[in-house]
Amino acid sequence: MPSEQPLTLHKYRYLTNRSRINHLLDEYLAVDHLSHHLNDLTTQFSNPHQRPWGPIRWQAIDPTQIVSIEPEIFLELLAGAAEVESPIRSYSRESWEYLQNFHPQMATFLGGTYGPEQSIQIVGIWEKEERQHTPALKKIYQQLTDQTLTLKPNTVKGYHPSTTPHQDVYRHLVSRLSSEWSAISLYLWLMAHSTGALQQAISQILQDEVNHLAKFWGFSRWAFGRSFQAQFLASTHNAIQLFKHHGQERSHGTQALNTHHLLHQLSESIELVFTFLRVMVRIRRWDAELSPSYLSYLFGPQPLETLQC
Repeated sequence: MPSEQPLTLHKYRYLTNRSRINHLLDEYLAVDHLSHHLNDLTTQFSNPHQRPWGPIRWQAIDPTQIVSIEPEIFLELLAGAAEVESPIRSYSRESWEYLQNFHPQMATFLGGTYGPEQSIQIVGIWEKEERQHTPALKKIYQQLTDQTLTLKPNTVKGYHPSTTPHQDVYRHLVSRLSSEWSAISLYLWLMAHSTGALQQAISQILQDEVNHLAKFWGFSRWAFGRSFQAQFLASTHNAIQLFKHHGQERSHGTQALNTHHLLHQLSESIELVFTFLRVMVRIRRWDAELSPSYLSYLFGPQPLETLQC
């Protein structure tokens, strides 16, 4: 029946895209890769070094490299990612404030070092890597549209200490984990819907996010000794809100009355949730290998004041 054709087509595309997501997951989030990123954190404390990006063929990026999705949807999520990534200096300062007394080396890795008048002296490695993302996303957007992407201001919560500093640090690290988790899921999804130079450009950003998630996850496991389930439940909130917001944003307007459009919207939402859950499964598999003795080998004895968090 003709009415069944759109549903059959979308089911085929969903299965194909799911296979692409799994392939990318195996390539970029292999357990060995995650362990390597975590092991590198202690080296960063003594010898800070920025992860080098591979070459990007900017001029080779074009709209034909967007696959199995409506280009406007791809561009909308690309623009949204650039906005979330943009206030990196504020993110960096926020992390430094929370961590400077808890773990000075981790504070330096994220936020750098400050002078007597709280002026930045040395930019942290995390910030150096993250601040490349928004310019890269804007450049990708311009290559795909021949238009300059104008970003809306994105606010940062900032430093708000309470009477329990160790709980403040825990909540902040959970927020960082959630952000990295959401970013990885989104960039994997964008890569599953791209090819060639476009996919290769996004992969450089993805690799930074995977690197950072592994470091934050291992560090928080060492610092707080929480179960994977507790960390995961706390870390999923922001990602779920992101996906809900995306669906609500695109449900308005006359396009929502079009069956073909609704099928696209449903398919992409399912794919995003699938991607997020697949990342969760992979991290859970890796998490099982993070024994207390291994984490103590990397970072030393677990902080006594946080054992009851």
